[in-house]
Parts: sequence; C-alpha cells; structure tokens
Amino acid sequence: MHTFVALLMCSVLWLGPVLVEAGTAGTGEQRPEQRQLISTENIKLIQQRLTAEGVYAGPVDGELNTQTEAALRAYQQKRRIPVSGAADEETLKQLQIELPTMPQGQQ
Repeated sequence: MHTFVALLMCSVLWLGPVLVEAGTAGTGEQRPEQRQLISTENIKLIQQRLTAEGVYAGPVDGELNTQTEAALRAYQQKRRIPVSGAADEETLKQLQIELPTMPQGQQ
C-alpha cells in the first residue's frame, strides 16, 4: 500500500507542471511576445505596487518570476478581476500602470 501511495504521489508531482501548463491555455496569460514588452524597470514598478498592496514581499529586482506571478494572482483575486498571474491590461489598469504598446525602437 505504501508503494502504491508513493508511486501515485510521484506521478502527480511529475505530471503537475504539465497539467498546469495545459490548463493555462485560454486563460489570458501573456504570450511570450507580450512578456517582452514589459521592461525590467516596469516589472520593478509592478513589484513596488504589489508590495504597497501587501501581496508581494519579494525583492524588487525586475524579474517576472514565480513569486511575482503569485503576487499578481493574489492581487487579481483581491480586486476580483480574472486571475491569470500575468501583468495583463486589466491588472495594470488596476495598479495604475500604463505600459507602451510597442517595443522600444519600433515607434
């Protein structure tokens, strides 16, 4: 019985990231080209605003990592907007952050 439970737990842990990735399709998560629009300085600004909202306690380092994404999810849930963990248009609007619509150098 213990072997079966251990095998089951390992299977779930191994498949977890695959299932999570599959579950994010169509949830409003940013496409890779959208992530490139957000500069390091803008991510720092997002992290500062999330810190002021009390949902982020990590470093203000400009990295869009799992800790920042978790804070975005917490903020989205707090504000009752669609929860994606992405710095999407509605979330940025709520955080009062306006980002450029084109990458720098293409204007």
